[in-house]
Amino acid sequence: MKNKVMMTIIFLLSLSTIFMNWFGDTRTDIVVSGLILLNNPIAVTCIFITLAGIWLRFGENAYKLTYIGLIGIAAMEIYEFFTWHIFTVSGAFDLRLSLDLCYPEFYIAVICMFLTFFIFRYYFQEIDLTNAKEFI
Repeated sequence: MKNKVMMTIIFLLSLSTIFMNWFGDTRTDIVVSGLILLNNPIAVTCIFITLAGIWLRFGENAYKLTYIGLIGIAAMEIYEFFTWHIFTVSGAFDLRLSLDLCYPEFYIAVICMFLTFFIFRYYFQEIDLTNAKEFI
């Protein structure tokens, strides 16, 4: 049980980076926080899938759900990096604009999500989260 709580805390800490400002332009005072991620239904679904994979008794499928959720969240963060400015600033896909208007906090968020994935992969998967003793 304490391993599940610890993994949940690590996941929520890495997810807390959505409260930082990820993108913006100081010339036009446009600032977009990571909360833009919550506008994406795939990202919200991946958050719930990750929590379900950590807490529910699905056996080996629990690991798969957690992997899908964590990788899905990281993929949606990268998707937002490429597309956030289309509706707000430029009206078209522009990689250079994405790179120019990206704050370091975005990179911190992506790194934190991948670190959470690797922590789960190399530490918590060795500990059997589906073991019946863990639910006591």
